[in-house]
Amino acid sequence: MTKAIFFDIDGTLLSFETHAMSSATLDALHQLRSKGIKLFLSTGRHRSMIQSVLDLFPFDGCITLNGQYCFCKDQILRSVPMNRDDVTYLVELTRKNAFPCIFLEAEASYINCITPEMDVFPQQLSIPLPPLADPQRALEHPLYQVVAFLTKEKEHILTGHTKHLNPMRWHPDFIDVVAQGGGKDRGMDAILAHFKIPLENTMAFGDGENDLSMLRHAAVGVAMGNANPTVKAAADYVTASVDEDGVVRALEHFNLLL
Repeated sequence: MTKAIFFDIDGTLLSFETHAMSSATLDALHQLRSKGIKLFLSTGRHRSMIQSVLDLFPFDGCITLNGQYCFCKDQILRSVPMNRDDVTYLVELTRKNAFPCIFLEAEASYINCITPEMDVFPQQLSIPLPPLADPQRALEHPLYQVVAFLTKEKEHILTGHTKHLNPMRWHPDFIDVVAQGGGKDRGMDAILAHFKIPLENTMAFGDGENDLSMLRHAAVGVAMGNANPTVKAAADYVTASVDEDGVVRALEHFNLLL
């Protein structure tokens, strides 16, 4: 019996085209809630970047920053910042190579520079860019994630030089970087322990490579039709795309709707 479902946001609940959740998906969430199923967001986004989704539906808890910062209402359930040596490495690397990054703390977020590559956030994700700040700040405050605007061809600038970082890509123009051992599966465990829900009673939906650990960890992992082949291969079930109400179709397939 499914008792908890975890949903990625971009490309899963929200369309990349409309930046909105379909009325059918929203109705499905309310149906699941009426059946007593706990519903959770599981995203690479920062806490400050999910309020528009929470305004649409009151989820029971949130996995943010790819599992490094998780909470239920005002209670923090998991908080794992980066190793300080790795933060120093990242700050020095951005200065040396001058590539744009978003630095994400528990509450604050900021960028090190403004370049055309960063337009993807407001244009494709409908997320405003954080304010500009000196990345030196990261050496004085716990840092949970860095979004580095590097394509697949250029990500070697960042990866492979430290054993404590875990890079995850879900967009062709940037890569999420968290502490080694981090991931949405770790966030799931923290949420499930808090609500005392067994892992075998879980389902998860996602479309990006940062969803891989979550889809593999859940009892049932569902890949969206817009996911890449690697994500689809890791899932237990592949549904329609986000723009074809893939979440609803999968829930119907598993007989979870009224």
